[in-house]
Amino acid sequence: MKTAAFATSLAAAGLGFEGILAARKAPAYAPGTAIHFLLLGGFSPPGDVEILRQGTEWGKQNNVRVKIEQINFNDIPARAAAAMESKQGPDIIQFFHNWQNQYADALVDVTDICTALESKYGGYIDYAKAHATLDGRFTGVPHTIVPHLYVARRSYLEAAGTQHWPKTWEELRREGKKWKSAGHPIGQTVGHTAGDAVVFAYSYLWSFGAAERDEKGRVIIGSKQTLEALKFFKALWDDAMDPAGPGWDDVSNNRAFLSGAISATTNAASIYLTASNQVILDERRQPLVNDILHVPHPAGPAGVVHYHYSQQLGIPKYSKNVEAAKDLIRWLMEENQLATYLRRAQAYHAAALKVYMKDPMWDMFPALKPYRDHLLEGRHLGWKGPADARAARVVQDYVLIDMLANVATGKMSPEESLKWGETRLKMIYRG
Repeated sequence: MKTAAFATSLAAAGLGFEGILAARKAPAYAPGTAIHFLLLGGFSPPGDVEILRQGTEWGKQNNVRVKIEQINFNDIPARAAAAMESKQGPDIIQFFHNWQNQYADALVDVTDICTALESKYGGYIDYAKAHATLDGRFTGVPHTIVPHLYVARRSYLEAAGTQHWPKTWEELRREGKKWKSAGHPIGQTVGHTAGDAVVFAYSYLWSFGAAERDEKGRVIIGSKQTLEALKFFKALWDDAMDPAGPGWDDVSNNRAFLSGAISATTNAASIYLTASNQVILDERRQPLVNDILHVPHPAGPAGVVHYHYSQQLGIPKYSKNVEAAKDLIRWLMEENQLATYLRRAQAYHAAALKVYMKDPMWDMFPALKPYRDHLLEGRHLGWKGPADARAARVVQDYVLIDMLANVATGKMSPEESLKWGETRLKMIYRG
């Protein structure tokens, strides 16, 4: 019944079966047409298999050779930059955060695809749309979102006397000190890695009221709110967190959690899915999945704030097969393909289109429903300003992450790190 209801909502949005069948009519492409699609792989293996299957299916229907290349998250920025510089490479690139806005002039305007999807489905989640647009046009098609929360070990918390998940950062410091004393600190990367470090840094600083710039574009990071966040972070780090965090990438905390080395970490659904799919057992020889909690970030003085990174599909102008690339993306975004991909990926991804928050997928994976429940709490990078190319540069240069790492490692005092970060931001936003 839930599946039928969701299908009905999609039909009401303009995607009836006749429309789907009509969209599947194979257009005429020149003999030898090929599409190379570059995207992330590895965090949800069943989803990786499904996107490969879908690419192959569309290719057979349209007599197009489709190559889908899945690589490590942190390798995509360099590959994208090299392709844009050399004007050769993949026909479709999956960009993260707002990265593609650095190459807006070199990307095909996909506003036609995106506005058609908005009309049919009822709109995108706000920050996903902000990441995909620049100067009133879409530079990429909002595809999926990877939501992030805290992942915690229930038994470790209870053994330390913690009665409930901390509601504030001060509570997290107090309770996390107990967990660390018991040999299970909080694991948090503040290294140069594009997933978990970015998610944590932005969510944490925003919760204190910090912002890179205001609505007029003026750099305002050098505020008392940011200084308060940095001072508190030093105490939180020393009392509750694993000191190895500055050297971690997006896989390190997964390994630490699954091995029992840490009590909690900011992460997507990949820890839970690995524990479930590999039937990992805990110290009591019980399924680890039964001991995993998914809980929101604690509140700072400005409340609870999350950052969930979005993923856009961009088409470089150098592509010799732009129309075929656009048609493949349109097909992948149809309900039959996108819903199947999300479910095969086991709720690791959420959709950028709001209607999929009602997808039966969330009932298929009830332990992951908190990711859906906090999905709308995100903000876009560059807030309070736009998610433009310079905001993307701040992310790729790891400026805010380094501000935290400087303090955590003792390289700089909170005041010194704040001044350093303010200088870097002014160079980027005024450069």
